[in-house]
Amino acid sequence: MELVNLIFNWREKPTIWRNCSHWLIFHSLRLLSYLAQRVSPATAIGLGHWLGWLAYYLFKQRRVIAKSNLASAFSDDLSAVEIDWICRSNFRQLGQTVIEFLRFPIFTARSLWKSVEMEGEKHLMAALQKKKGVILFLPHFGNWEILSLAYGARFPNRVKAIAFRLKNRLLSDWVWSYRQQLSTEIIPQKRAIRETLRSLKKNEIVGFLADQNAANAGVFVEFFGKPVYAVKGPIALAIKTGSPILFSIAIRQPDGKHKIYVHPPTSLRITNDYESDIRFNTQKMLSLLETYIRQYPDQWLWIHNRWKIRPPDESDQDSHSNNAA
Repeated sequence: MELVNLIFNWREKPTIWRNCSHWLIFHSLRLLSYLAQRVSPATAIGLGHWLGWLAYYLFKQRRVIAKSNLASAFSDDLSAVEIDWICRSNFRQLGQTVIEFLRFPIFTARSLWKSVEMEGEKHLMAALQKKKGVILFLPHFGNWEILSLAYGARFPNRVKAIAFRLKNRLLSDWVWSYRQQLSTEIIPQKRAIRETLRSLKKNEIVGFLADQNAANAGVFVEFFGKPVYAVKGPIALAIKTGSPILFSIAIRQPDGKHKIYVHPPTSLRITNDYESDIRFNTQKMLSLLETYIRQYPDQWLWIHNRWKIRPPDESDQDSHSNNAA
C-alpha cells in the first residue's frame, strides 16, 4: 500500500539495515493480516481505530503534514481545535483502511457486496457501449483499495489499474496479490501508457489514482483556492483516444461499510488549444473531488504533501524575497 511508503518514508540506508527493515515490516503485516482475517467485523473496526491512534502519535512528520494540509484547505472555515479533530479522525480512517485491506482474502465476488454498495453502475455500463474502453479517475478517499475488489468483482477480467511498485519488494508483490484477487490486473506505472492503450482498444476499464502530486509533466490547477501540480495522464488519454472518463469514489459509511459512487462520463472541453483543454478538464476533476472532501473531510489522504510542488513564478518570488532579505 502507498500508505506504507508515505508513513515510513524510507530514505537510502545501508543495504543490510534496509533489507532487515523491509523483511520485518513485511512479516509483521503478514502476521497482522492473519489475525485480522480471524476477528469479527466489529473487532476489525476497533483494531483499525487503535492502529490509526497509534500511527497518529508515532509518525510525527505525517501528522504535521496532515495538519498543515488541513490548515491550508480549511483555515478560513475551521478552528485549530476542529482541524486537530479532523486530523485524528483521518488517522483512524487510515487505520481502518489498513485493517480492511489486510482482510481482503476473506472476500469472494459474492460476499464482497455484503460490505460494499455501488451506485451509478449504469453510467459505466452505458460508457462501455461506445466500445472505446473507459477511464476511471479515482482519488485516495475512504478505502480506495476496495475499488480494485469491487470493480474486479463487478466486471470480471475487464479491469486494469495503474500503480507504482512499493519500495519494499517483498511487500509490493504481496500487496499486489491482494489487489488482484478478484480479477483486477495491476499495471506498473512504467508500462502505463502502452498497456492502457491496449486495454482501451479491447473495451476494458482502466483506473487511475490521480489526485496526488504529478511525478513529472503535470499541470497546475486550483485546489482549495491554491495551485497544485496535478496528474494530467487520465485527461490526456481521454482526449487523445476519445474514451469516456468517469469519476468514481469510495466513501466509508458510519456502519463501516463502503459506498462506491460512479459519476456519469465527464463532458470534456476539446478545442484547438490542447494544453488549455488539459488544464480545464483536469480542473473539473479536482473541483469535484474538493466537493467530496468538504463533505467528508476526514476521509481523504491528508498525510500526502499535496501542496509541495509550487508554480515556477511563486518559487521565483520566494527566491527573490530570500535574496533581498
